[in-house]
Amino acid sequence: MAERFFPEKDGKSPKKTGNIRNGDLHGLVAGVRKNKGLNDQSTVLLDDELQAPPYLSKNSEFSSGSRPDDFADIEEARFLRARNRVPVRRRLAQRSNFRRWVRLGIIALALAVLCGLGWEVRNFLRHDAHFLLTSTAAIQLQGNQIVTRPEVITAFTKDIGHSIFVIPLEARRAEIQTIPWVRSATVMRLWPNRLRVAIQERTPVAYMRDGNTIRMLDADGVLLDMPPGAMQHNSFPVVTGITANDPVSTRMAKMRLYQQFMAALDAGGGKFSQTVSEVNVSDPEDMRAMITDGSSEILVHFGDSDFLARYQSFATHRAEWLRQYPRLASVDMRYGRQVVLDMASGDAAGQSSTQNASGTSNSAGGAGTGKTMNPTRNTAKHTHATRGRKAGH
Repeated sequence: MAERFFPEKDGKSPKKTGNIRNGDLHGLVAGVRKNKGLNDQSTVLLDDELQAPPYLSKNSEFSSGSRPDDFADIEEARFLRARNRVPVRRRLAQRSNFRRWVRLGIIALALAVLCGLGWEVRNFLRHDAHFLLTSTAAIQLQGNQIVTRPEVITAFTKDIGHSIFVIPLEARRAEIQTIPWVRSATVMRLWPNRLRVAIQERTPVAYMRDGNTIRMLDADGVLLDMPPGAMQHNSFPVVTGITANDPVSTRMAKMRLYQQFMAALDAGGGKFSQTVSEVNVSDPEDMRAMITDGSSEILVHFGDSDFLARYQSFATHRAEWLRQYPRLASVDMRYGRQVVLDMASGDAAGQSSTQNASGTSNSAGGAGTGKTMNPTRNTAKHTHATRGRKAGH
């Protein structure tokens, strides 16, 4: 008797179903053919390919069901049939590898074609006469009021006769931004052979004395040469305490103090910064400003805070102080309710006193001394100044 084995639909190992009797081998073949779960790539043996082993033949001496002693040869033959199917699988793997290599070849060819086209386009843009920058007239300039056109065009003189696509725009932009009046610049290409340069100029916010020369400063502390007619078109205070030899970082920090001071004076909408003619930023703990009303200038010490409140207090009592002290040169507003008044050098009185808001005062002789005043009290309490100040300090 032999055991029956039927293949599973999912390709697993054969299923044992029973014994094969003599003469049932053809029925087994028919069952295999009807099995719908067979894969199309499975190998089906024909009837004439099936040979019953000797011990299953009706005429065989092994028909009684006994197995031959050389059953190992039969088992070896069964495994030999399995090995006969290996070449089929190898052929399928070879076909798959061939298709993969074909696809890779097509992709490589497409990339080579694209690279070739890119190279040709690159050479066309770099060397064709349609894209050559023929003259400086093909360069547009926008945003300049102080900066002259020749100052900007100088950066492109070496590019005349070359394609606009080989001009290093970033390098040209950096070169243009070295011009002191240029804050930022943008360089772009225009089809087919032009360039456009757009610049943003620096905005001056103050004047500065540089020796015998008046120069201008922007908010970043950059020194700017005075353009023609600038004095007629601009009205800025003069900033002192800054020199051309100071590092840019130092000038920038001092200009930040200057801007904070000017912004504080205008915070209430009074535009008091317009009465400032000069600001000294040498001491960050004492902002000093020359305040003018058109007829006289007084140096006011504002300290480092409460700029607007101290200015308003000064403006309230200024006329009164000038009536009492016509040679008033400076006012120190840093001491809360008390102020220190300094007279101009050469004052004949040379007095020192403390005065309340009503104008009553107590004076003491002493050249070069100051007057200490309390503008917020209505009492007649008097004290002597503890220190003197010279005009223009």
